[in-house]
Amino acid sequence: MTRHILRGVFLMILFGLILAGCRNEIEEYYERPEWLEPPIYDNLKEKGNFSSYLACVDKAGYGNILGKAGYFTVFAPTDEAFSAFLSENGYSSTDDIDEETAQRIVKYSIVYNAYNRERIDDFQSTTLLDWDPDKAFKRQTAYYKWVHREEVNGMEENVFDQNGVPLLPEQNPIFNSEDNNNKHIPYFTDQYFQTKSLTAYDYNYFFPSSEFVGFNVADAGVIEEDIQCENGIVHAVDRVILPLENLEAMLASNPEYSEFKRILDEYVVEYEIAPQGFLNRYEQVSGNREDVYIKYYPLMNFAPNCENYMKYGGGQTYDAQTDGWTLFAPNNAAVTEFFNNKFLVKYKSLDNMSPQIISEFINAHMFRTTVWPSKFATTSNMFGEPARFDPASNIIEKQFGSNGVFYGTNIIQKTDAFYTILGDIILDPEYSTMLQALLTTELYYIVKNTSLYLTIFLIKNEAFENIGLTFDSDRNTWNLDNPNLGTNSNLALTRLIKMHMVLTTDLSDLSGDGIIETYGGDYIRYNGGFIWGAGNVQQEQTVFVSGKARASNGMTYKLNRPLAFSIDNIGREIEGKAQFSRFYEYLLKSAEAVPVNHVYDTLNKAITNIASTEDNTLFIPNNAAMQAAIDDGMLPVIGFADFTVDQQNKVLAFVMYHIIAKSIVVPDGKISGVRDTYHKTEEGKATVTVINQPGSFSLIDANGRTANVVMENSNILSNRAVIHQLDNYLKY
Repeated sequence: MTRHILRGVFLMILFGLILAGCRNEIEEYYERPEWLEPPIYDNLKEKGNFSSYLACVDKAGYGNILGKAGYFTVFAPTDEAFSAFLSENGYSSTDDIDEETAQRIVKYSIVYNAYNRERIDDFQSTTLLDWDPDKAFKRQTAYYKWVHREEVNGMEENVFDQNGVPLLPEQNPIFNSEDNNNKHIPYFTDQYFQTKSLTAYDYNYFFPSSEFVGFNVADAGVIEEDIQCENGIVHAVDRVILPLENLEAMLASNPEYSEFKRILDEYVVEYEIAPQGFLNRYEQVSGNREDVYIKYYPLMNFAPNCENYMKYGGGQTYDAQTDGWTLFAPNNAAVTEFFNNKFLVKYKSLDNMSPQIISEFINAHMFRTTVWPSKFATTSNMFGEPARFDPASNIIEKQFGSNGVFYGTNIIQKTDAFYTILGDIILDPEYSTMLQALLTTELYYIVKNTSLYLTIFLIKNEAFENIGLTFDSDRNTWNLDNPNLGTNSNLALTRLIKMHMVLTTDLSDLSGDGIIETYGGDYIRYNGGFIWGAGNVQQEQTVFVSGKARASNGMTYKLNRPLAFSIDNIGREIEGKAQFSRFYEYLLKSAEAVPVNHVYDTLNKAITNIASTEDNTLFIPNNAAMQAAIDDGMLPVIGFADFTVDQQNKVLAFVMYHIIAKSIVVPDGKISGVRDTYHKTEEGKATVTVINQPGSFSLIDANGRTANVVMENSNILSNRAVIHQLDNYLKY
């Protein structure tokens, strides 16, 4: 028995020795490698010239974070940098720096993920696997504003900023309950500047007291780069960097821009109770069950309080690395001058303006990209307009912010909406319905296009009501109550508006006699200050010009009533006119014939082949020329009996050969040469040759005969057609 006990004791001792040996081997295997650099905190402590920064790290409660695992980039100010900071801010030592300031310094110095000098200016994709070299100049930091107190409807409330911008301004603003809207820190490398064709000028424009050294962080220079640490990389900087303000805070900080800010506050900004998910988060963090309002900037090109660039508006998570917002804020004098002399001349008050007009003014100053000082002329806002400022004389303040670039200006951005023809419409309440019509028909952007020369005939609000076209703002639809305009409100509206627009042609003088094609293809005529469309003639309306004005891209005219188009067939303009009487006799006679090859429909007043939806030009020989055609056997003699089939075919061929198919030809010199008619031969369509000069033109038929247009009896407007009289008939 004793022998068994001794054996057991021996085996236990042996087993313990074996376990001890294994434990020593395991500890040696997992022992920290000697070649591994210390964590960020320990590394900076060993270097000895970051004691002030580490004191702030401790005070901010980040010692444990930077002293253990993680993956960070830290822009660490040296003790020398802190010495200057303490002196500039009246501190005797870091002991005087309060906890909040310490947190601001430390959190803003920490960037998520570790980037060495070579990699930091590369844009990283969402997957962190793809890199776009030398395209980045910002990184997200650990610092964010969180919930703050702000006045909402006269009461101090808890507020959190909008953290997402939609792809299009008219879309709903974006808020993500899990996103803290972290600030970004900008840096500037020589490789990035080379890629963007920038120079030290673009850096020193914002930081005139700092030298561009090829690797700068805000106004600081990097004096030691790529300090390798177990949990990241440190770049030593020669200045203490406090969190940069965002564009909203910059605008609010200077009373010089109070008028521009007031417009945003009173007519743009909206507050909404935060989603329940965010309210739950706030309660967990603060211990308070309270309302929190989200501060939105609807209809804006961007929200100046949003730090996330286009992260939620069709972009990627890290898009803010490569770009940011730019705000040009006009000072009070510039806003007042513009309002007094342009913006509020007719409206008198912003209260009477639609949000769309106010947002047009503000958005002209908001660029969804970084506008570098050297790139004003080549960087565009969402309207396609460059920054129309002189960097030397028009910029009175410039700052680099956490979410973009701020420029204070002494003039406004002269946006095309107010200085083109559109300005005469958008800034006059008498034309608010026409403005809505331009928006509905998407012609708004054509009217303010500076590369086009236009003439616009203005339509007053009451004129829309008088012709039976009204806009229902509640349903965002147009209603039509006028049989002369058809039955489809949208088609009628589009045709009407396009009829009041003329592109490229200079119509600065309407005192003469002329015919002109409008943007929609309808033709209008003018003579001695009077102007009309086919519908005006049919409705026996007198239209005259009551005023005109010149804009940067053309002319506007005021009329006593709108121009009108016709929806009737072409026979409406032929019947009852003495100069067309012999031609019309053949149309009527052909309609009485046996039901084959009818040339004319007396009920609908339609000539066969002439569709009211297509462009056509009808040439009618005068009565003498019609008699010559009869004498030459080209037309049958009209008697009491109906036309035979052969006679009917002859009339059909005659009429069809006098119609140029699918185009309108007027004496403006634009259309010449061989043109198809509706007459068909065995070889195909028969043609005529057009000889066209401004003020006169003629036709040459298939037999080489010439027929001249009789100007005094021509240019008769019809529905998608024009009628001319000839002094000879065309021989097919």
